[in-house]
Amino acid sequence: MYIKYVLMTLLLFLSLIIILEKNNFKLIVFFSVFSLISASLYFYNFAPDVALAEVAVGSAFVPLIFLIAISKQRTFTVMSTLKKNFEYNKILVEFCIRENLKLKIIDIDSVTNDESRTIHGVFRRKDIDLIVNYDEYNGKYEMIGKKTNILLNELDNSLINFSNIELIRILDEEMKD
Repeated sequence: MYIKYVLMTLLLFLSLIIILEKNNFKLIVFFSVFSLISASLYFYNFAPDVALAEVAVGSAFVPLIFLIAISKQRTFTVMSTLKKNFEYNKILVEFCIRENLKLKIIDIDSVTNDESRTIHGVFRRKDIDLIVNYDEYNGKYEMIGKKTNILLNELDNSLINFSNIELIRILDEEMKD
């Protein structure tokens, strides 16, 4: 009986830690521990089948999904419509180093208009964070990104000293490449 109260108290403290934790990887570990303690409580309350399901789903499957989502989140995908190399590529590299992101630059040819017939992995239009384009009329480079991407604020600060690069924020539906 005493062990149940200890486990319930641990769950209470662990739930507070989960709410306050900022590091995503630590959060996954705490979530798994929370699930294991919950499974122990189910077992002590004579529900071994529920405890087994909690261990399988809460401690194994859900953290795996979280890890996949977090690792995908740490990639900054830039699609280039330029025929030559982007001369300000160093800005993007420094930005990704500062934000602890992995920079992935893809060609416009990697994303086709007919996505229903071909498989191109993760390179679908909705997964692209930034499009680099050259506007010949204005003689400026355009970096086009989604308004919902909060990383663009930091990128905008990096572009203050460059008058020939314009950062354009658009709604998700407007994204034309």
